[in-house]
Amino acid sequence: MPPGPGHGSPYRNDKTNGLAVAAFVTGLLGCLGVLGIVLGAISLVQIGRNGGRGRGFAIAGIVLSCLWLVTGITIAVLAASSDSSSGAGPAPTATRTKPKEVDAQKMKVGDCINDNASASNPSTSEPVEVQSVKIVPCTGPHDGEVMAIFKLSGFTMPADAQLRQLASNGCKIRTQARIGRDPAAGSLANSYYYPTAESWRQGDRDVTCVAVAAGEGTKLTRPLHR
Repeated sequence: MPPGPGHGSPYRNDKTNGLAVAAFVTGLLGCLGVLGIVLGAISLVQIGRNGGRGRGFAIAGIVLSCLWLVTGITIAVLAASSDSSSGAGPAPTATRTKPKEVDAQKMKVGDCINDNASASNPSTSEPVEVQSVKIVPCTGPHDGEVMAIFKLSGFTMPADAQLRQLASNGCKIRTQARIGRDPAAGSLANSYYYPTAESWRQGDRDVTCVAVAAGEGTKLTRPLHR
């Protein structure tokens, strides 16, 4: 029976699916993460249900978005691996614990030192001019530990005997309490570094107080009790 009035061939959708185009553009840009995959998947469902064009756009958008995601993840993993490799390892520890020679005037409280010039023995012998000391780990053998630093007053440099007395008394006052708290207080003594005539002329007024082992030739082997 021929078709009657109002009847014709079945409807065919020839329009391009908008979401498919959006998925393709999003995949090209690569800056919107999984959005291209989501748009592509939705457009494929719509095209399968309602017909229309754009299936190629949708698939291309999904593929491009996947490639962008894989590339981004790979770069992030490589960057994290590089940071981990550069930040780990024994090198920093070796740098911190390696003995370092410094000017005697630059010692700081808490530094543990080795002093080859005077051996940091208690001040029972003639003073020795010291230019530099070695900063070493407090957990190993060392000649002394810096306990305090204070400044002498006055413009004119005192006589050597008076200068030594000022340094000795000043260090005893500032370190006696802490040395007394240490379990090995009986085997500890005070030593000190004070300005030379040349450094005094250059403005040096610092006295550096150092706790040392009382026994001749004996070294400390640990940080002192705080």
